[in-house]
Amino acid sequence: MDPSTTAGSMPGQPPEVDHSALKPGQMIGRYEIVSVLGQGGFGITYRARDVQLGRDVAIKEYLPSALAIREAGSTVLPRTTKLADDFGWGRERFVSEGRTLATLHRTPAIVHVFDFLETNGTAYIVMELLSGETLEDRLKRQGKLGPEEIEGILWPLLDGLEQVHQAGFLHRDIKPANILLDAAGHPTLIDFGASRAAMAGRTTAMTAIFTPGYAAPEQMTSAKQGPPTDIYGLSATLYHAITGKVPPNSFERILEDTYEPLAQSKPAGFAPGMLAGIDAGLAVAARDRPQTIASWRPLLGLTAAPAADATVVMGASRSQEAARSGGLPPPPTEGPATPSAVAPKPRSSTALWAAIVVVVLAVVGGAGYYLLVPRGPDPEVVKARALAEEAEAKRKQAEEEAARVKAEVEQRQKAEEAAAARKREEEAQAAMRKQMEDDARRKIETELAEQRRQEEAAKAKAEQEETDRRKAIEDARKKIEFVAGDFDHFGKTLVTIALKDHADEIQLQGVDIVDDPALRQLAVTALAAQPRHVKCRQTDRLTDGTPLYRCLITPLNAKEPLADIPDADRSDLALALVRNGLVLASCDAPRLYADAEDDARRRAQSLWGRVKVPEYKGRCSK
Repeated sequence: MDPSTTAGSMPGQPPEVDHSALKPGQMIGRYEIVSVLGQGGFGITYRARDVQLGRDVAIKEYLPSALAIREAGSTVLPRTTKLADDFGWGRERFVSEGRTLATLHRTPAIVHVFDFLETNGTAYIVMELLSGETLEDRLKRQGKLGPEEIEGILWPLLDGLEQVHQAGFLHRDIKPANILLDAAGHPTLIDFGASRAAMAGRTTAMTAIFTPGYAAPEQMTSAKQGPPTDIYGLSATLYHAITGKVPPNSFERILEDTYEPLAQSKPAGFAPGMLAGIDAGLAVAARDRPQTIASWRPLLGLTAAPAADATVVMGASRSQEAARSGGLPPPPTEGPATPSAVAPKPRSSTALWAAIVVVVLAVVGGAGYYLLVPRGPDPEVVKARALAEEAEAKRKQAEEEAARVKAEVEQRQKAEEAAAARKREEEAQAAMRKQMEDDARRKIETELAEQRRQEEAAKAKAEQEETDRRKAIEDARKKIEFVAGDFDHFGKTLVTIALKDHADEIQLQGVDIVDDPALRQLAVTALAAQPRHVKCRQTDRLTDGTPLYRCLITPLNAKEPLADIPDADRSDLALALVRNGLVLASCDAPRLYADAEDDARRRAQSLWGRVKVPEYKGRCSK
């Protein structure tokens, strides 16, 4: 494929690849990204492969760098919440542009749109992939184009633009760089800028699109744009192709018009009508240009210039009559000369008598009728006056020529200085915008990285806390275990527990227990549900000399370090076991234990589903 292959964005130039572009191999729907063709402030154009149809296409992605960034390699997001509305509004305009272009798939000289889709948070337009060189590249290589080449470019572009305008759409950026020529010289208009222009008019974050020399004055202001805007751009492009130079900037022409009409310079080989039509299309005021392609086409097609002593006149009734009769209107009847037929007076005593040619474009049903009617002074009078003034004219001509050359030199110097100043300013602004974009992107990336780091740290902390909690519970289970006993009736002995790393068994004061392994396991589980700390001290001895202990434990909601919790904040272990229905109060236990036992029995705690009432009532009567 030719290196200049493209579908609509800066063809013929090596693309400046941004790291925000999609990578080769990534998929957009059924399209696989191959490479980047080009990019700008409004989006990125890719070369891609339609994996279903097996053909290469070009895909334009909506990614205005001033409004959006790419995240996670594919998703496009607004830079800030403040820019979200502008980003969404522009995406709708972009999709609307894709829909409109898709309806023009049979339009000549217009890049064909195959598909458009919305994904990755943005929108894409799928277009045909074209080969060739731009008109800009050809002019750089060739300088100018001949009449036949201009004819081959002009008429297909007129046909295509006319249908685009009928669809209610404008190109807004016609210039040599946006006209692609194939090997046979057939043109294709690419890189429509309608949605970009709409965005530039809505938000200050976007720069207005226009190219000096090719943009109409209304594109630099808030004035209404229409078909005359595209006519100006195409006329400027043709002027460049014929003369080899770009027309003067339209904005500067408002202040001082240095434009040199083609009808005066008369390049060799070109039809006078075409030259006059291009001049008309380059009128500074939009109202002075042809208003439609249909009304412009007849003037461009004139093959002969009007006679020097003829005035071209159009009247609605005469035009309609000519249209009905199929030819030109009849010649005027004899009579007094009308003001339009009277020879104009010379501007000064030394001015030359010149023929006046006035071209009036009439729009009747989309076409103009040009009626040539003999007018003007007697040729002999003109000839005599010209001979008399010839000597004076030559002298003044030399003076005027010298003044003109001097003025041109000064004007050229001023224009070059102004252009250099504008270029420096544009470069400074571009550098500033890029710096701001880079800073914003780095800030967002840093914030996202910090957010991910904090999330990962919080997750790791939670996992560690859960691990520590489980370990503490397991350690608590290992530290506390009930010692089984041989009990055949209530009240035979006090409950006996053993603490890990404690040399002696501990008899809790004031509690009895039944020989029930399941009940003991229930007590173990209850004590070990969360880490607990037990502190025991001897308070008495049994008749056989067995020491009795009163043990205090930390509450369930206690915080580390558990060993440092004061006794006043601890719970009595024996009382907690009785209150939870895990053991019985002994017959000689404190009244507090007995009350807790009665309360637990009423609530049918664990033990009371196992002990029969008669047994319970008689347990202390023996």
